Amino acid sequence: MKFVIEKDMLQTNLGKIQGIAERKSTIPILANTLISGENNRISIVATDLEIGVMEITEATKMEKGEICVSARKFYDIIRELPGDQIEVQKQENFWVSIKAGKTEFNLPGLDPKEFPAFPSTEGTSYFNIDAQVLAEMIEKTVFAASSEESRFNLNGIYIEQATRDKKDYFRMVATDGHRLSMIEKEIKTTFEKGIIISRRGLTELKKILGDTEREITVSLEGNNCIFKTEQTTVVIRLLEGEYPDYHQVIPGANKKQVIIDRREFIGALRRAQVIASEKGEGVKFFIQEESMEIKTGGPDVGNVHEEIKVIYNGKPIEVSFNARYLLDVLNNIDTEKITVNLNEELSPGLIKPMDREDYLYVIMPMRI
Repeated sequence: MKFVIEKDMLQTNLGKIQGIAERKSTIPILANTLISGENNRISIVATDLEIGVMEITEATKMEKGEICVSARKFYDIIRELPGDQIEVQKQENFWVSIKAGKTEFNLPGLDPKEFPAFPSTEGTSYFNIDAQVLAEMIEKTVFAASSEESRFNLNGIYIEQATRDKKDYFRMVATDGHRLSMIEKEIKTTFEKGIIISRRGLTELKKILGDTEREITVSLEGNNCIFKTEQTTVVIRLLEGEYPDYHQVIPGANKKQVIIDRREFIGALRRAQVIASEKGEGVKFFIQEESMEIKTGGPDVGNVHEEIKVIYNGKPIEVSFNARYLLDVLNNIDTEKITVNLNEELSPGLIKPMDREDYLYVIMPMRI
């Protein structure tokens, strides 16, 4: 095998697979990338058996064949090479030569036949979604998924086709039992039932999508969800298990609405967290007409008290929430004002962006 390729193009493609190639895997081949070429096109593949990614790009002076080399070392070499073009050629015993100008590296490789087969990408049904819309949906939900390995079904994001007011929506939901995030877009999918995709899988997908503005084709094949553009294919194995009935978590009786300036709220919470982080992140909020007191602390760690203006006309209410969870939510909202709907002291809080109806957050209360 032999090919010549532009350095920037190869570096970009190799950069996208770095989060997939397993450097610490007990299976050494998974730390490698498989590069195949013919007809002036090469495919660059990496997998950890849960997530697989394939990048297709153009090359010249092509000689058909395959190489299998360390994904990290190959990427580091390409980044440091001079010039604009790079020549890659397979040598005896799976070694690979990498040339640019007067610089040449020789890198040991592995037998390409040992590399795991890439899953089928011919999904039986599919739908299209704008890449930036998908990236936004991932960003606004994935942080709320559980990171506890024992709760494997909550380690993922639940994705389903929803119907509301006779309209079809593509919906994503994530929860760790303490908070919930949900976003939906008016898109008709081909999903017959809900699926669960791992938090890490969608995080890597968002990195790989980058700033692309192309459409993504989404399909299912067996136990895999497939995301495709002309140059990129990402295959993520679905998580097994039943997702909890999240509808029961979203409060419908919260009539006490507080309107808050998001940036002012973030500033007050960050100051409170200096103390709250030493007391389990809990912060108390006393809300009365047009003001909200924020306080936390104790005799062993000190205390903080701050008051900010809000819009509220109901009876006074006192609630406690985890400051870190609130900050995670506020940092993923992109409107100047937010609404917080409350019911009672130990009822969950419903948080929404002002003037947007496509996403929401729920945070469970704390006892302090």
